Amino acid sequence: MLTLDYEKPVSLATSFGTRNACVEQTDWDDAHDDPVTLSELESRVRQGLRAGEFHLVFQGAYRVASGALTRLEAQVRWTHPDYGLLLPGIFMMPLEHPQVAREMALFVIDGVCRELRDCLSAKMALLPVAITVPAQVAVTESFADDFSRIARSYGVPANLLEIEAPDSADAARLLSLRTLTAGLRSAGAGISLGKWGNGASSLALLGALDVDTVAIAPELMAMVPRDPRACVVISALLDLLHTLDVQVVVSGVETKAQLQWLSAWPQALAQGFLFARPKAGLADMLALSRES
Repeated sequence: MLTLDYEKPVSLATSFGTRNACVEQTDWDDAHDDPVTLSELESRVRQGLRAGEFHLVFQGAYRVASGALTRLEAQVRWTHPDYGLLLPGIFMMPLEHPQVAREMALFVIDGVCRELRDCLSAKMALLPVAITVPAQVAVTESFADDFSRIARSYGVPANLLEIEAPDSADAARLLSLRTLTAGLRSAGAGISLGKWGNGASSLALLGALDVDTVAIAPELMAMVPRDPRACVVISALLDLLHTLDVQVVVSGVETKAQLQWLSAWPQALAQGFLFARPKAGLADMLALSRES
């Protein structure tokens, strides 16, 4: 069984850093890319992808009113040969080079489609799966083409996949330009904005975003319902997003008191450890949901 060593991931992040200890890479698949310099961490992530060190887990989002599993989020785990099981916060955020981020995204899409294909073969009822992709990668034409190619190769309907861009100033700007999101729309993918409201959000652009779903950052639920001011803030956000007619996922729901407080928004989706921790095996999650 894999166990998480909380000390070693810190050592990994400290030793690799973000842009220090660089190595040169010149063997990109895309002929239009120039030779670039990668951080040591980016180079090691790329090596790990090719060595089969990464795997997927899934976390569900549940309808507040009924508790029904409604949406799944694919997450990446890294079984590092020296540091053990690493969570994405250790290795995802420093991936600044778009080609490495693209390779990670395509790895996840391929893995999700493979598991969806198996579920289709078993005639299971399927749910949409969100896949995190940096907005700068997601809006490129070549990414949309690769997304379509992978989904078709597994016989998976593209509308079962939702591309989720983590919230940032760049994400808000790019997702507000429908000419840039047209490729994903043509491919049939849903589009969502993840971790919204954690400080990088642009209220000025919110109304213009071409997204189907907004996932609220878990930090916003941390003090709900015991802090009245925190309740006022997230109440206003939930009402605003409901008015904009987008699906809302409230992340970071950890207690029954939080879920009870959310009952005022029955159509919202709740995600957090109160329901389940991320688990490997999409088919197993769907089967458990059907049994419950």
